[in-house]
Amino acid sequence: MKLLTGSWTPECGHTWLTRGFGKVYSLRSLAEGSYLCVDGREYPTPGKHSCHITLLKNEAVVADYTSGSLSLYPLGVDGIPSGAPTVLNFEGSGPVSGRQDGPHIHSSWLSPDGKSIVVVDLGSDKIYRFGVVGGALSMEGVEAFPLPEGCGPRHCAVGKNKLYVSTELSDEVLVLDWHSMEILQRITVNDALPGGGGHVLISLDGKFLYVSSRLKNDGIGIFSIGPDGLLTRAGYCTTGAHPRHFCITPDGRKLLVACRDSNEIETFERSSVTGLLSPTGEKFHIEKPVFVEAYEED
Repeated sequence: MKLLTGSWTPECGHTWLTRGFGKVYSLRSLAEGSYLCVDGREYPTPGKHSCHITLLKNEAVVADYTSGSLSLYPLGVDGIPSGAPTVLNFEGSGPVSGRQDGPHIHSSWLSPDGKSIVVVDLGSDKIYRFGVVGGALSMEGVEAFPLPEGCGPRHCAVGKNKLYVSTELSDEVLVLDWHSMEILQRITVNDALPGGGGHVLISLDGKFLYVSSRLKNDGIGIFSIGPDGLLTRAGYCTTGAHPRHFCITPDGRKLLVACRDSNEIETFERSSVTGLLSPTGEKFHIEKPVFVEAYEED
């Protein structure tokens, strides 16, 4: 098993990484304009504070947080950008002053069948659904769905006919019907309500959902997923400071947490029966980690 990690630095800001086409893709996330990095080469975008990458067959979809946009890089058959990105700008705002004064595109998530992609706007409390045609995002038939005001959606996990949305500002998980995008459930992650909801992930067996929460009582919320796709609280596991991102190992037995302000990757055993987490005591020191992925060598 190998680990792919990313760290926060003043030069790069918060970074996101992903693998595809036999390459590693990362971001230099800067206020004056960001860069998509592929195999050591940088490809600029006017997008500010870019923070998430989704790879399609013929396109890299980059979420630009501060500028409230998507930067769409055309990709050649080798996965290398073949031209300047098309920038898609969004509009809107929300009620939380200083956090929702304009659009803030935080992430995008591909459906399991690869036919659509959901784009999350923390700034306007909306999610957008685009079609995927010819291996690229389609501009036709775009759907917009409002979420509760002030919730600040951040990341998503796509389950069986359900969309699970982690909300940063309200520290909740929203459960939506995938087809209608109707909200079926709202459930709090961290009772301290610090306003620091983070990453969300479904276990490989589809039985449990995990969500990180930061800023106060930092930890991972654990939920069981019922046959109807709705959630039941299973537990809460405290972690190191600022669990910005986490992953489950390919065998499903461990959960690794990137604790940014503790400067460590923390390791937990994961029960396949209860979903609960137990600290192993194993920690890897990394300066300001903000991303971790465990994978097997291809």
